[in-house]
Amino acid sequence: MERTGKSYAVKKWFADKVAQEVKRNINMCDVFAIVKESEKTVYAMLNLGCDFRKTMWIPKSALVENEVGEDASGEMHYETIRADYNEAVRKFAEHWESFR
Repeated sequence: MERTGKSYAVKKWFADKVAQEVKRNINMCDVFAIVKESEKTVYAMLNLGCDFRKTMWIPKSALVENEVGEDASGEMHYETIRADYNEAVRKFAEHWESFR
């Protein structure tokens, strides 16, 4: 499913569900890393902004594919990685460290 050089986010309806689940307003809901994959879902680490993450099963139908880099509206899309959970946590920390 996931291809190299692509960035994935979730559709708005799913991001709203995630925000309700974490009981917070979120400013993004990008797929940072894909940890596992089944035929219809991915177990992924979501980047919810400001060094905040959540790992959960996401239906593939809720994913949106973007090109890596800045889009026409000025929003930046980072490449979604494939990693085991521990590696994803480490890379997530490194990613947010670069903004401090």
